[in-house]
Amino acid sequence: MDTRARLAVWLFTAVAVVLILAVALAPTLLAWRLRVAVTRSLAGPARVTVRVDAPPWSIVTGGLDAVTLEARRAMAGQLPVERLTLRLQEVRVEPARLWRGGGSPMTRVGRGEGEVALTQEDLQLFLASARGVQRAALRLDGGAVTVEGDVRVGVVDLRMRMEGRLVPASPTTVDLYVQTLTVSGVELPREIGSLLVSRLNPLISLDGLPLPLWIESVAVEGGQVRMRVGVGERS
Repeated sequence: MDTRARLAVWLFTAVAVVLILAVALAPTLLAWRLRVAVTRSLAGPARVTVRVDAPPWSIVTGGLDAVTLEARRAMAGQLPVERLTLRLQEVRVEPARLWRGGGSPMTRVGRGEGEVALTQEDLQLFLASARGVQRAALRLDGGAVTVEGDVRVGVVDLRMRMEGRLVPASPTTVDLYVQTLTVSGVELPREIGSLLVSRLNPLISLDGLPLPLWIESVAVEGGQVRMRVGVGERS
C-alpha cells in the first residue's frame, strides 16, 4: 500500500472514530453541562441529575429531543423543595451560553411534565419563619392540612388551630383553603377564618424555580405535598 493509500485509510479511520465518539458522547456532554447550569440556577445545596436524548449535532444546533431532570433539596425562593422531577421534550439550548456557563442555557421547552414534592417538616419551618406564625405546628394527614400556632392580631397574640386543604390559586401558587378555624378556643365562621389567615397565602409558591411551569394538581399524602406540574408552552 503506497503512502497516499495509507493516508486515505488513516483519514477515513480518524473521521469514523470522531463520528463514533460524537454519537456516543454528545448526550453525556450535554447532560453534564446542563447539570452544571441547573445546579447553579437553583439556590441551596441542590443535588441534580440530568439525562439527555439528543443527536450528536445538537452540540452545535442546540436542539434536544428530550431532557429528564431531577433535583433534590433545591429552593423555590425561600421554600425548600424535597424533590423536583421533570421530563421535558422539544428542548432548545443556546450552545454558546451552555458551554460558557452564563445564565440559563434553555431558551425553549416545547412541552413537559413533572412533580414537585415538599416535606411536612420543611413546610412547617417555612411557615414559622416567613409567615409570622410563632411556634407553628403543621401536619399533613389524610389529604388535609392542620396548622396550630400563635398569630399576632394587632398587639394581641391569639392561639389558632386551622384545618383545611390545599388548592391551586394561580399557575405557580397554592393557597390554604380554610375549612375550620378555632381561635383561642372559639370556632369562627369559615369566612372570618379566611380573612384572618390571609397572611398565610399563598402558602406555597414555585416562582423561584428557573423553568416556566404551572401547577396542575395538588395532593397531600404520606406526610408530603405533591404537585403535578406542566412545563413549556401552554396552548
